[in-house]
Amino acid sequence: MLRERSIEIALAERKQRRALFIFAIAAVIMLGFCAWASLRMVTPPSKLLPAGQLSDYADGKTHRFSVPKTNVSSLITRRDVTLSEDTLFVRQAPDGSWVALLGVDTLSGCFLYWDEPAGVYQDVNCQGARYSADGRYLDGLKGGEQPQNMARMPVEVRGGQVFVRDELLHER
Repeated sequence: MLRERSIEIALAERKQRRALFIFAIAAVIMLGFCAWASLRMVTPPSKLLPAGQLSDYADGKTHRFSVPKTNVSSLITRRDVTLSEDTLFVRQAPDGSWVALLGVDTLSGCFLYWDEPAGVYQDVNCQGARYSADGRYLDGLKGGEQPQNMARMPVEVRGGQVFVRDELLHER
């Protein structure tokens, strides 16, 4: 009788350990899901800014768009906070890739202009910075600051419509 009772206790303890293990796994999964869901709620998805139809880009030229102030431009420290609009320059490269550049100088915060004959973006009002068609810094700074490239933004094409995502493109 003592032996049977010992076996029953051992089986009951095994069931308890198994139930506790299953509960711990379920709790970890639930906590992971809650952490993921709360992170998604706290960080809103970036906005998609419409940039025309896919057929508009068949000419291979750079297209200029005025858009409401973007989150990307708020990262530029010298950007005038009273301005409510930004400029985007979007084009499709000959290899089929997309280039979307914020038309704000990353150092001075001034608007950039596309000089098509010269093939460069220029800051004609502030420090005179110049950038290549791909947004790479060329020259023109009058101050001693470290040059920076133009802010690049990702482009998405959905159903024949071109969109620019309001976030920095993370280049590799």
